[in-house]
Amino acid sequence: MKYKSINFITHNLLEIINKETENYLQKICNDNNTNYNNIKKKYLNEQSTQNIKNNLINILNSEIRCLGIIKSGCQCARTRKNNSEFCLIHQKSLKFGKKHIIQPKVDSPE
Repeated sequence: MKYKSINFITHNLLEIINKETENYLQKICNDNNTNYNNIKKKYLNEQSTQNIKNNLINILNSEIRCLGIIKSGCQCARTRKNNSEFCLIHQKSLKFGKKHIIQPKVDSPE
């Protein structure tokens, strides 16, 4: 699949997740003789969709977003290329620096 931006990927993944969730919820409701519309209202609301979207954005940002910093001081919005941490532009030059990834502290067993 050819993609142009992280927003494009996020939108398509959210569509897939929503369709699959609705399909499974429909099957569960049919198996248990439950009203699908009531269950959908209870569990597939705006808040749950927003939580999924936020989690998805966080995962995508950490996995495929360029780590270069742009002129405004924000992280570059382009996707990484060629198994690198950077987009094609930031592979050539890191004029404004690189985003620092904070690693969680791990206590040593000693």
